[in-house]
Amino acid sequence: MGIDVELVTLEKPEAVSIRDAYGTSIDRDVKRIRTLSLSQIAGTKSHGVTINTHGDMLPFFRHNFAKNNAITYCHYPIAGQLIDSGDSSYYNILQNMNLSTTTPKCRSMYFEIARDACNKMMTNSTVLTNSEFSRKAIFKTHGVDSTVLHPPVDVDTFRNAALSSDARDDSILVISRFHPSKKIENAIHFAKLLRQNELGSRMNIVGNISPDGASYFNYLRHLVRCYGLEDFIRFEVNASFDRLLGLMRISKAYFHPLPGEPFGISTVEAMSAGVIPIVPDTGGHTEFVPAKYQFHTFDQAVEAVAAALDAPASERIQISYFTQKYSTANYIRGFQKIVAEVSDIGKKPLEQTPVISMPKRFPESMAS
Repeated sequence: MGIDVELVTLEKPEAVSIRDAYGTSIDRDVKRIRTLSLSQIAGTKSHGVTINTHGDMLPFFRHNFAKNNAITYCHYPIAGQLIDSGDSSYYNILQNMNLSTTTPKCRSMYFEIARDACNKMMTNSTVLTNSEFSRKAIFKTHGVDSTVLHPPVDVDTFRNAALSSDARDDSILVISRFHPSKKIENAIHFAKLLRQNELGSRMNIVGNISPDGASYFNYLRHLVRCYGLEDFIRFEVNASFDRLLGLMRISKAYFHPLPGEPFGISTVEAMSAGVIPIVPDTGGHTEFVPAKYQFHTFDQAVEAVAAALDAPASERIQISYFTQKYSTANYIRGFQKIVAEVSDIGKKPLEQTPVISMPKRFPESMAS
């Protein structure tokens, strides 16, 4: 769009991981990335447009923000909940420091600053979100009407790699970061029920794990042993992108364990690959997953899996092409339009510049 961009993050990104995903073409931009903490938010430096891509967690506000120069992408209004609960891990994320170095009074004051910044950010910017489900939650929490801009999903890569596969068996796929907030134990409880009903040949649970997720992962492995499911459930930790595509080629059903998922990027990825999604009947994914594959109870989920395992190839193709609306190209077009509508910046280049294609990347669903 002909716009100069300055990148600012809460933490310095891992340049090697970014290079592996996007190549070396953005090395210069990555090296120029600045970092900030909440205490720097009151600074005076301004830009034509400021875009906060993580407004659900980062309460970033400057005194000159307005709806015509600031865009906040809020995936779900969780920051206020974390602030109200005094969540220590969230405090560490914001402050980039250890809690033991501050007093309770200092932490309380810091959270008050964060709460004030969060409220002002939401009311003094153009707010975007990922689904109607999240839009309603934002309005209920902040009284702000946001615009739905679905996240970018590399649907073509998944479709081209797996849709036409003739190697599918009765395996069930789960994709999620190994973290307590993802409720992966629900997948294990459900696997026990599948075994009892003699449904499915295997459940593959794929995802990334960080150092602070080790204890939760050990709990999941213990749960598998308690249920005697060692021969049914297989964990694929920090799997490569090629390995993920390989699992999508052999899977018939995808199970999402978390009710209330704001959108569900991994669900769209699985659908693009021709894997039938089985999801809770609460959350953003209810806006694109067929009703017959949504469940309220695990018994209903068992029936949905049975239907998914018997689904014909024609249904897999139909489900795959339904996800085209969530493509990266559509996301780029949508974001360009919003930037041009919010500000005078980019209006002329928007008319002249073709939509660019994003480089190959690792799937966001495994890391987010």
